[in-house]
Amino acid sequence: MIKKILIAVAILFVLVVGGLYVVKNKLDVIVHYAIEKYGPEVTGVTVKVRDVELDATDGRGALKGVEIGSPKGFNAPRTAKLGEIRVRMDPSTIRDGVIVVHEVIVEAPEIHYERGNAGTNLDAIQKNIEGYLRSSGTPSGNQPAGAQAPGRRYAIEKLAIRNARVTMTNPGLKGQGVTFTLPDIEMANLGRKPDGITAAQAANLVTGALVAKIAQRLLTNLDLLREGGTKGAVEALKNLVR
Repeated sequence: MIKKILIAVAILFVLVVGGLYVVKNKLDVIVHYAIEKYGPEVTGVTVKVRDVELDATDGRGALKGVEIGSPKGFNAPRTAKLGEIRVRMDPSTIRDGVIVVHEVIVEAPEIHYERGNAGTNLDAIQKNIEGYLRSSGTPSGNQPAGAQAPGRRYAIEKLAIRNARVTMTNPGLKGQGVTFTLPDIEMANLGRKPDGITAAQAANLVTGALVAKIAQRLLTNLDLLREGGTKGAVEALKNLVR
């Protein structure tokens, strides 16, 4: 009798552990699928992720190997390779209308900033995001998303981009460019309860912050990139990081 009870307990333990494993990995698979399916719809470019690790019990997770493609008309191999994105959220809100995210840390992204005839690749992506927001009837800024907004909504307490490296180029550079480190970016209170903001709104705000931070160093030098051919453009780029 005792032996049967022990066997039953052992089987129950295996089922519980196995069930938790399936739930955890199912969440990982769902997020991985959502990023690669809906990311391109929002940004207008390919979005790939190598690995997703999420734990619904403590609300911690990481996205690794996220790559954002280049818009049409640009030559850079990609717009960004994000390295690792660490997330910490309130697990008790995962099933709520608004998920509370304590922090999102984007570590060591590599960004290609390419200027074309009609603007930069980041400008093009931001226009794509804003077009998506307009088509869905969602505000483009940090205004409440509203109940009609498609997708999950979030209240992000802190978002930081650290140790970013930017390679600036244009078609005339024929693959050459200058790479420089971008000052860290920190944003707070993106979306608040009870409405929160959508992932598309958050992406628009982050893209805008990146463009603004890069512009602080490049705004007065962009016109020089059009002058003097490749050599002159490279020299102009070098002046930006001195």
